[in-house]
Amino acid sequence: MTAADRAVRDFFISYTGANRPWAEWIAVELERAGYTTVLQAWDFRPGTDFMHKMQEATTSAQRTIAVLSPAYFGSDFSEAEWRSAFVKDPTGELGLLVPVRVQPCEPPGLLASRVYVDLVGADEVVARNRLLAAADPGRPRPRSAAFPGGEGAGPSPEGGETARFPGLGPKMTNLPSRNLNFSGRDGQLLTLHDNLHAGLTAVILPTAAVHGLGGVGKTQLVLEYAHRFASDYDVIWWISAEPTSAVAALAELAGRLGIPTAANQDEMAAGLFELLRDQARWLLVYDNAESPAQLSGLLPPGGRGHVLVTSRWSAWGAQASPLELDVLARAESIEFLRRRTGTQDDHGLAALAELVGDLPLALEEAAAYLEETRENLDDYLELIRDRSRELFGLDDPAGAGDPDSDRRRVATVWSVSLDRVHAQAPAAEALLSLCAFLAAEVPRDLPTRHPDVLPEDLAAMARDRLAYNRALAAIGRYSLAAVSPAVVGLHRLVQAVIQARLGEAGERAWAEAAVALLRAAFPNDSWEVSSWPECELLLPHLIAVAGHAERLGIAGEAVSWLLDRASAYLRERGQYRQAKPLAERGITTAEAAFGPNDPAVAWRRDALGRVLRALGDLSGAREQSERALAIGEAALGPDDSGVATLRSNLGNVLRDLGDLPGAREQYERALAISEGALGPDHSDVAGCRNNLGGVLQELGDLPGAREQLERALAIGEAALGPDHPYVGIGRSNLARVLQELGDLPGAREQYERALAISEAALGPDHPTVGIRRSNLGGALQDLGDLPGAREQYERAVAISEAALGPDHPDVGIRLNNLGGVLRDLGDLPGAREQYERALAIGEAALGPDNPTVRTLRRNLDSVTTH
Repeated sequence: MTAADRAVRDFFISYTGANRPWAEWIAVELERAGYTTVLQAWDFRPGTDFMHKMQEATTSAQRTIAVLSPAYFGSDFSEAEWRSAFVKDPTGELGLLVPVRVQPCEPPGLLASRVYVDLVGADEVVARNRLLAAADPGRPRPRSAAFPGGEGAGPSPEGGETARFPGLGPKMTNLPSRNLNFSGRDGQLLTLHDNLHAGLTAVILPTAAVHGLGGVGKTQLVLEYAHRFASDYDVIWWISAEPTSAVAALAELAGRLGIPTAANQDEMAAGLFELLRDQARWLLVYDNAESPAQLSGLLPPGGRGHVLVTSRWSAWGAQASPLELDVLARAESIEFLRRRTGTQDDHGLAALAELVGDLPLALEEAAAYLEETRENLDDYLELIRDRSRELFGLDDPAGAGDPDSDRRRVATVWSVSLDRVHAQAPAAEALLSLCAFLAAEVPRDLPTRHPDVLPEDLAAMARDRLAYNRALAAIGRYSLAAVSPAVVGLHRLVQAVIQARLGEAGERAWAEAAVALLRAAFPNDSWEVSSWPECELLLPHLIAVAGHAERLGIAGEAVSWLLDRASAYLRERGQYRQAKPLAERGITTAEAAFGPNDPAVAWRRDALGRVLRALGDLSGAREQSERALAIGEAALGPDDSGVATLRSNLGNVLRDLGDLPGAREQYERALAISEGALGPDHSDVAGCRNNLGGVLQELGDLPGAREQLERALAIGEAALGPDHPYVGIGRSNLARVLQELGDLPGAREQYERALAISEAALGPDHPTVGIRRSNLGGALQDLGDLPGAREQYERAVAISEAALGPDHPDVGIRLNNLGGVLRDLGDLPGAREQYERALAIGEAALGPDNPTVRTLRRNLDSVTTH
């Protein structure tokens, strides 16, 4: 700078290289309006010290304009430049920092407190008016000025090239039209922008690859990026990545940029790459590349522009900055459907999004169908649930003879990749066929755990780790599944397409293979705590294979077993409502597979009875238990240990119904059978003694009850270990007898140990833990610790309501207990409220004449007449 140059300037313009055209346009407009500016591109001469010039510029200019864009916030120097003005004017009253937003972005940190001039989406006239108004709202401005770009544009400050209004976007482009229905994906768009601009000064050409499942919206994301950030570029060219089409598209661009036309399009492409090597501000988009190898020789070897690639192939890390695109977030799906259909029923739209897995292509298909047919959303939801295969064209992926080929998109979008896998990697196709009948997220090692139950070709591959990994790699290359170290994830519509391609015989064969795999993998003792992590992992796959098997009418015996084990797992986890339909399906499949009088049916009915009892449906539980006992005794004989279990479970129901003599009879017969069949030290014998001790207590025989419970506890601890949940039950039962015998310290000790066992084994929110806390509350109440009792009762109510629902009879019992301690604390209105709630629940669930309900009524009367 000369001495004159170093004089105070009106504005220093802070920008990053990607937004130089914006900075130059702003400088031109300000100088035309009579202001002076400092601009790096014009005023920092070669050979000078950059940091010295920057310091000089920030101190010599009265005000700073910050040109805001995503690239600006990633610049190493931008923050230092605008902070200099911010420090001088921290409140903004002097207007020394003027943010000017030129691309969609949210200013971070302290910049968020400044009102910015928004030029996003503004045309040249509006943008100029906004800029000059911000520069000096009170100063008169010229009413007209020559437009600095296009026809008649004046020279740039450097001479030679003309300055253009950057908001016009690229001078040369063949971009497809913008998708006006595009919504969401803001985070991915900014990530894409950052990935490309991070390599702005790198020797290697900045390249980003967007990869993901077919139909996930890769092309639409890149198209939106090109439109949204068009002002970053002077040239944007869209290229189909198929090699022949790509060469033609590159040759067309070469001709548009002045390279002589030649018969050999490869020569024109080479000439184009040479031209672009010395250029900046260009973007080439290669859409739907099969693999990096497909683009060999088709990418510019260098330059200061950007390249974007879309692909189903996932392995782009060596060639580009990969961005994996997943399905839409649920909120984005709902917003998209709302905008496309005009429907405001967010609940229905959420259900639709769930059914199509938030996949953009499927969402578009659904929206187009609703637009075309004007179908009521509820009717459409019913249709898609019942007829998704027909609706999405899965039974006829080719769509032969159907003019409405768009309906086939959801199927055909993946069929191309599936055809390629079929030709190149049959083992991978077999693995996909198996996974199509499992849940979406398949544990990566699941097929390798039990290869002996799989079809031979797949079994051989599953035994060979290298071959298995190669198959997974082939699947991942085409984004037919998301392959990670832990899982192989398939979209539900990909699974549906694979199933439809198999035909009926193929579906039956692969569904049977999936059932066999789950039958081998799912824990037999699913009710044991130690098996629960594996049950939890495999349960979604069990549900999936059972549904397919029932639909196809196959593998009834194995499916019945799976449903029973799943129901038992959920029941022991306290998820009774979820366990019930599986138990019911277990009966149906067992009867179909074995006939109505088989022992397997007896066990399935017994399992349903246990669930119904837990749900408070005692009449239903009694019916199932009695039918189970009749079938089991006829099939197994009266002295079989299994019959003892069936009698014990029937005794539990009778006890809950208030038939204490009937319950005692069943327990005593069960104990005799178990001891005779299994010996006196078996854990099943401990269970029988526990049950017998409980009913003896209720019958008033406290010494007899204590004897049975102490013997049960000793057997259980020896057989199962001291920390087993069943031992917790035994300690709790013994505590109840000790409490009634007046040994309150002993009762409290047993309750506390039972609570610790149950909470550690089952978790703090299990309904059994609610029972343990309620029991402990009773002991504390008897000991006079009323605040402690109240705390335990309140926690018990909360656990039971959350686990069982507000109308379960166990919740009524917990409320009754809470009412009792409130009464003892002198809070009669609170006690009355809890007693009233308990009685209402009890009468609705158990009937007005149930013994428990009569007790609840007496408690309410005691505070009502007080």
